Amino acid sequence: MLPYILIAAAAAFLSVEQAPSAPAKGGRTPAQQKINAQILFEIDRARGKEAPPETGIRVDERGRVLVDVRAPVTDALTRTIRRLGGVVVSTSPAHESTIASIPLLKLETLAADTAVKFIEPAAEATTLSKPDRGAR
Repeated sequence: MLPYILIAAAAAFLSVEQAPSAPAKGGRTPAQQKINAQILFEIDRARGKEAPPETGIRVDERGRVLVDVRAPVTDALTRTIRRLGGVVVSTSPAHESTIASIPLLKLETLAADTAVKFIEPAAEATTLSKPDRGAR
């Protein structure tokens, strides 16, 4: 009896291993799992789906967002970003980081690249304003 159980377990394991990439937890594709959730909300909004009212993601007049692409900095990555209509702003090979302005609806295509580990909003500089001395 035991061998039949082992055969059934092995068959179940192999069928799961060989199954095509289906959306994982929460219905996200493997590429979507590499994209920051706030950016995914903006992608949904751009596609006409319901999204939270404010994500903090700024989309410019050309439909591009400033993102930090976490991947080894290579010429191939730069070419891919440009092919998708993006512009590389800066790179840091030591941190495997490329800051780029990329069309929002092309981010999933970029995330599908096996070299890309994660895509998140780029950190933007802020300034500290002086406190108002008159208000006490």
